[in-house]
Amino acid sequence: MGLGEVSRTWNRLGREDPMWAVLTEPGTARGRWDTTDFLATGEREIRAVLDRAAELGAPPATRTALDFGCGAGRLTYGLARAGFDTVIGVDLSEGMLSTAAELTAGEDRCRFLHNDGPTLGGIEDETVDFVYSSRVLQHMPPDLALGYVREFFRVTRPGGTVVFQLPTRPARTVPGLVVRVLPRAVLDRLRKGMEMHGTAEGVVRASVESCAGAVLAADDDDRAGTRWESRLYFCRAGEGRHGAG
Repeated sequence: MGLGEVSRTWNRLGREDPMWAVLTEPGTARGRWDTTDFLATGEREIRAVLDRAAELGAPPATRTALDFGCGAGRLTYGLARAGFDTVIGVDLSEGMLSTAAELTAGEDRCRFLHNDGPTLGGIEDETVDFVYSSRVLQHMPPDLALGYVREFFRVTRPGGTVVFQLPTRPARTVPGLVVRVLPRAVLDRLRKGMEMHGTAEGVVRASVESCAGAVLAADDDDRAGTRWESRLYFCRAGEGRHGAG
């Protein structure tokens, strides 16, 4: 599965049921998400993440935030409500971005950028204070996901904060065993095309360090569901990271 297939899947989901595809809570498929409730989940998530960043001694400046894989704008809205001056939501699905613009129309600090390439070419070096990505990188092959992680550090100012979520491996549980033994084609159908991928924590840490970043914490996380072990990585951007591989 390459970037082209990822793009086709999420463009389709962005047309069919964007809010459910972003947050697959029970009873919310087929357009059943209440918009107010949907956006409120983003506010709660961002509040908890910023509280944890402050606890780790890495509260970000509030000039510019980047929501990578913004989907329908749930977290973009949450970041704006948290007080960031400008929040850039980036996604490869034009349908998702259209929904995001509609849902956040009353929040003028949000702006959206269509990006369907393997880099963040529309964002200049060291222009962002805080990067956040949740429930996004897990749907990409590891090499592609780690390429975006390197881009996060390129666009973040020295001393800025980068937070992203990635599964590590299928859980050592019955649901995790299902992931291990079922053919990928079957799993793909069950997940409506939303493939899942894990990346070992050591590999993620090495990638961050290659960008002169520091992992402050790798918290256990449930965003990948019960079938996967997952981490929420809290990182600080450092100096001298451009061109790092």
